[in-house]
Amino acid sequence: MIVRVCAVVTLLSLAAAALAQSSIVLKPYLGLYQGSFESALTAGPDDDLNYNPCNPETGDCATHADPHIEILLALALDQDDELSAAFYRSTSQFRSAKTLDLLGRSCGTRVGGLENIERGDEGISWIARFDLSVENRSCLGKLRPTSSHFLLIRGLKQEDDTAPRVEVAIDKRIVNNNYLIVKEDGVERRVRLDLNNTQGTGRRARYRVCIEDDLGDFGRCVVTDKKLRQFAFPLPVPGGVAMNYTWWYDLVPNLKRTRDLYELEQYVARFERAQQ
Repeated sequence: MIVRVCAVVTLLSLAAAALAQSSIVLKPYLGLYQGSFESALTAGPDDDLNYNPCNPETGDCATHADPHIEILLALALDQDDELSAAFYRSTSQFRSAKTLDLLGRSCGTRVGGLENIERGDEGISWIARFDLSVENRSCLGKLRPTSSHFLLIRGLKQEDDTAPRVEVAIDKRIVNNNYLIVKEDGVERRVRLDLNNTQGTGRRARYRVCIEDDLGDFGRCVVTDKKLRQFAFPLPVPGGVAMNYTWWYDLVPNLKRTRDLYELEQYVARFERAQQ
């Protein structure tokens, strides 16, 4: 009975998901688009999605030799009437069905099938998620370190008679924005750790830390120390009472670290209907 109930629930969930997908209007968004990744528009090549194919022995590699600028994105329905996506470098490669390797030459990057699609909000009509596979694992340094990767395409809501626009996003990395703080008179202040002026090593190490003032400057610096803390409590034993001593060291000033301040960075590209 339990197996039958679980099967029924699963079928109902799949049916509900299929119904939700079928209610999303995709037809106006099908077609060929042209756009650029934001990272490709910056001066340096190091933050780009794809590796720079420039050879430093034969050329100037200060700029990207093959940036993802004005590339093509084709949205269509496959034989199962599901949304499909493919990228191309140029119109000629689109016509010859030669897809673009998003992470760079010889990386073997492929946009797979549609994993799911759902309604969006706040200016987004729908959000589609596609599997993203990479054959050359040495190219994965450009992506967020996870066991699997995906690509998001967002259909932006149309205003009046404007042409449809879409946005592409690929996870780049998680940035840890946590920082050290110290509480003084009930006020939490940022702390900068000066590792170039560490005194001692191991447990006896003392660190030079600079504490932020009300103006945002870090001019006041102190050296950390350890203060001995201890207490004793009686412990009954046969024939009398013994004392149990406990001691530990507190770091002065009492440095703490903030929590849960993480930011997801993505490669983002915006596409508009291509002129054919």
